[in-house]
Amino acid sequence: MSASTDSAHDRRTEVRRLIDAMEHAKIISDGHFSALGMLITDASLSADEPALVECQDGLQWLHRHYLDVDALDAPQREQRGRILGLIDVVHWALKRLPSGLQLALQPEGHAARFLVAVARRPGMSNRQLATELGTDETEISRVGRKLLSAGVVWRRKEWRHNAWDLTPRGRHYLETSGLLPAGAADEAGPLDGEAVGRRSEPARPAETVTRSPDGVPRSAPAQG
Repeated sequence: MSASTDSAHDRRTEVRRLIDAMEHAKIISDGHFSALGMLITDASLSADEPALVECQDGLQWLHRHYLDVDALDAPQREQRGRILGLIDVVHWALKRLPSGLQLALQPEGHAARFLVAVARRPGMSNRQLATELGTDETEISRVGRKLLSAGVVWRRKEWRHNAWDLTPRGRHYLETSGLLPAGAADEAGPLDGEAVGRRSEPARPAETVTRSPDGVPRSAPAQG
């Protein structure tokens, strides 16, 4: 079993354990909600669909308890509202998974090659990607927006240029779709321009050491 599979299994188990603790708690604490929120975030970024489904089912089960209460007090109303909020978050996290978005990229298409290029060389700019893919920067911007909306890449600003990075969800998609074998991104080389050597500096003239009458050594550049 791979490390990513182990992590997903552990996350799902942790979700189940946490939901069970929330169900039996007299008052669901802020710590419970914070821990569950972090698990949802991690599962979403890692495209961990089983953990998200487990969380959705558990939250819906918790919400049913409040439907059987005739008159909720203030703390119970607050807890119900927070549970409903998390149900909405998990719902949209599932919708935005690559499988939910029906993200199916052609291996030779610009979008797939964009993802593979960024996986191999994180931080590539629009210009570098355009050169890599043999297209123009307008097409790179269009493809980048599509991948950004799918949650498989991140975009950040470096001075006036965009820099693109792969999200955990994007890496998961590449590996499961077969576009990039697991670990292949670690073989990336430097970005264009990073390996350009500096001009060698001219050799400094040798120094001739002389001694003053008082015996103190003094150096003077050799005459060329």
